[in-house]
Amino acid sequence: MSPTAQFTVFCVFNAVCLAAGYGARRRKLLGEHTARPIHFVTVSFVWGAVALLSLWRLPPERANLWLIAIEPLLVAIPAFAVIPIARRMGCDNKQTGVIATAAGLGNLGFTLGAYLCYTLLGDSEGQGDAALAYAVAQVNLMAMAGVLMMYPLARHFGGEHTGDRSITRLIVTSFFDLRALMVHCAIVGVVLAYMNVPYPVVLDDYYTIDVLFYLGGFGGYFGIGLRLRLSDARRYLREHTLLAVVKFAGIPLLSLGILAVVNLTPVPLAALGQRVVIVEAFMPMAIQSVMIANLFHLDGRMASTLWLVNTVLFVLLPLPVLVFWLG
Repeated sequence: MSPTAQFTVFCVFNAVCLAAGYGARRRKLLGEHTARPIHFVTVSFVWGAVALLSLWRLPPERANLWLIAIEPLLVAIPAFAVIPIARRMGCDNKQTGVIATAAGLGNLGFTLGAYLCYTLLGDSEGQGDAALAYAVAQVNLMAMAGVLMMYPLARHFGGEHTGDRSITRLIVTSFFDLRALMVHCAIVGVVLAYMNVPYPVVLDDYYTIDVLFYLGGFGGYFGIGLRLRLSDARRYLREHTLLAVVKFAGIPLLSLGILAVVNLTPVPLAALGQRVVIVEAFMPMAIQSVMIANLFHLDGRMASTLWLVNTVLFVLLPLPVLVFWLG
């Protein structure tokens, strides 16, 4: 099966899972509170396994070190910049936390960004595998930054803190939270790669990564479906607009600015890596943002609605431009 066909099947599977979760709640087979334990298992264990195996196979190169500096900035700057704007719009704590995490985290992984880098950059430059490696590294770094920065933020706005706990304490607490298992798995994967520990290729014989992707897709999209209410879309017009401006204009401009500074250094990021960063900069709100909202008692219904609308806007606006530019 070709990569395009595989991705199409995976997208259909995810759409079915989303619809199944939505239908299960509508038919009262499951309550929307069920989304939280489903997302807990998915984020902690399934995505943790994917992070470990993906980074284990990523060759350690000097160019990748720039991603370690770039990606946390692309998470933190948009997330913290929208907080005062959300406050002025009248958002409460739980809604502000949703908007902040949505602004900071993008759909950079295999379900969207990494696949686009693999196909578009591979077709235009013949370096699909290398582009995929950059994208996988970037999404895992984003996930790690999400745990170290977005978890404390979500814990703060979701009410999981006491008033006298410093931000340092919140970060430390989040790092040792079981919900941060993905970060620890990613660190193990990097260590194994740098130590040149052979990857157990026998896992490929059993399509281990593919199985984990489908398990992660089910857990993520089914859980979102449980919290999704299509009628909520019109309630958050200002929030949709703010998020669209941040995602499809603010972050791309920020990425170009950071890369311009990187190019002034003696060892700039490779040209292909820079193109990956630019493509990933246009990605819509991450599914991880919805899962964080459910895990930390933010406004999960709002998060699901923002994710759906922002993804649809991406398909209608930036995606055709990217395909025309790189196709």
